[in-house]
Amino acid sequence: MVSVRWSVDAVRDLEDIEEMTSRRIVEKTQWLEENFSTISPERLRRDFKNSYKLRIGDYRVIYSVRSDVIVIEKVGHRRDVYK
Repeated sequence: MVSVRWSVDAVRDLEDIEEMTSRRIVEKTQWLEENFSTISPERLRRDFKNSYKLRIGDYRVIYSVRSDVIVIEKVGHRRDVYK
């Protein structure tokens, strides 16, 4: 079983997003925590090569996996999150 931890930056990112969308993002990260052992994470490249992404509509959650902890590092709209 893995657990999800949010970085300070990711929490700030989440606070800047409208409430309904941020609620969907939190729900999806809870789903990720519960189903992580059954999915194939989508690995990123280049500057984010040790990270993975989770898609929620037009928003992306950038996370890394450390042992049995998923660390949410960044949250944002798909056009901005990779900058």
